[in-house]
Amino acid sequence: MAFLEVQKVSKRYRLGRRTTRDLWAVRDVSFSLERGNILGVIGPNGAGKTTLLKVLSRVTPPTEGRVLGHGRVVPLLGLGATFQPELAARENILMNAAMFGISAREAEERIGAIQEFAGVGDFLDVPLKRFSSGMYMRLAFSVAINMRPDLLLADEVLAVGDLEFQERCLERVQQEGRAGMAVIFVSHDMAAIRRLCDRVMWLNAGEIARIGDPAEVIDAYENAAWAVAGRRSRDKRTGSHRNDRGEIIFVRLTSPDGHEIGAARVSDEIHLSIAVRMQRGEMVLRPRLQLSARGQIVLKTQPPEYVQIAEPGSYTLRVSVPSNLLAPRAYSVSCDVLMFDTEPAPGASRIPDGSLHAENALTFQVVDPDTTQKDIADGLIAPRLAWAVVKER
Repeated sequence: MAFLEVQKVSKRYRLGRRTTRDLWAVRDVSFSLERGNILGVIGPNGAGKTTLLKVLSRVTPPTEGRVLGHGRVVPLLGLGATFQPELAARENILMNAAMFGISAREAEERIGAIQEFAGVGDFLDVPLKRFSSGMYMRLAFSVAINMRPDLLLADEVLAVGDLEFQERCLERVQQEGRAGMAVIFVSHDMAAIRRLCDRVMWLNAGEIARIGDPAEVIDAYENAAWAVAGRRSRDKRTGSHRNDRGEIIFVRLTSPDGHEIGAARVSDEIHLSIAVRMQRGEMVLRPRLQLSARGQIVLKTQPPEYVQIAEPGSYTLRVSVPSNLLAPRAYSVSCDVLMFDTEPAPGASRIPDGSLHAENALTFQVVDPDTTQKDIADGLIAPRLAWAVVKER
C-alpha cells in the first residue's frame, strides 16, 4: 500500500450570499505517493494547487473523497505563518514543536540543528519582530524541516530568500527524500521542479491534466501555456510567439553564471534570456523586453543594434538587468523579437517584416533579505541612487 493515497478528492466553495454558486477549487483528484518520493505540482494561478495542499494538511476538509495516510505531516503553506512576532525565536521553536506533537525535551535537542541551518547566530532569544525577512524565512524553513516530518507539504517555499539559501533548501529536501521523507512540492519554478521531483502533476481548473515523468509533464504544460499566450496575443493583434520565420522557445531568468533561477535578491544582477529558433537565415533581429508589476508596465528595454542571423538554427538573446534597480515583489516579463529581411539604413525608420511576441512569458520574484517584516517597499522599482550632501551658506 502507498504511503499516501488521495482518492477522488474534491473541494467546493459556496460563493455569494443571496444568489449562491458553487466553485469547485479541486475536482476528482486521485494519486498515490510512496515514502521517499517527491511529487511536484504545477499549474497556472487558480488551478487548485494551494487548496489541494490545504486539504492534505487538514486545514480544510474535502467536500468529497478521502485522504489515507499516516505519520507526521508538516505543511509549509506560508513560511512562518504560525510564528508569533512578539515571542523570541526559541519560544517560537518550542511552540511549533508542540503543535506537531514533539515534546519540549526533544525540541530542545533540535534547537542547535535549527539554529545552524537557519544561520540566525545568537538571535535565538531575540523577538522575531526584530528579524529581517530573510532571517524570518530561514528560521521558518529550518523549524519545519527539522521536525522530521514523514510528509512535507511545500507551497512556493523557494519563491523568496537569497539564492544561496534556496540552494541549501533544495539540497536538504533531496537529502531528506533519500532518507525516506515524502514531499509534495508546489512551485512555478520549473528548474527547481525538474531538479527535485520524481514525478510531476499538472493541475488545471482543479483537475489533473497530466501526471507522470517530470520532463514530459513540464513540456506539455509549457507548450499549453505558449498556446494560450499565442491565442491571447493574436486576439490583441500583437502577434504570436511563432510564425513561418521562427518562434520563441522560452524566456528564462538566470544568474550571471547562467544558472536558471526563480527569484533574485535586489542586490543581484540578473539576466533575462529569450531563446528563439529561426527557420530562415539572412535576417536581422531586434529583441526587447517589458517588465510589469501590479498590472503596470514598470520597465521597457531599448532595442539593441540589429542582430545578424546568418543561417537557420537556435539562438539565445540575453540582456542583463543591473543590481539594486528592482523593488522586492513579483514581476512578469513579456517580449518581442522584431524581424527584418535586411538591415535598415542608419537613421531610417522601418516597419518590421515580421515579429514574434510572448505575453507574460515569465514570472519571477525579487526579494530583499535585509528588509524587516514591516519595512516592505511600496515602489515598483527601487533604484539605489548616488546622493550628495552639500552644505549651503
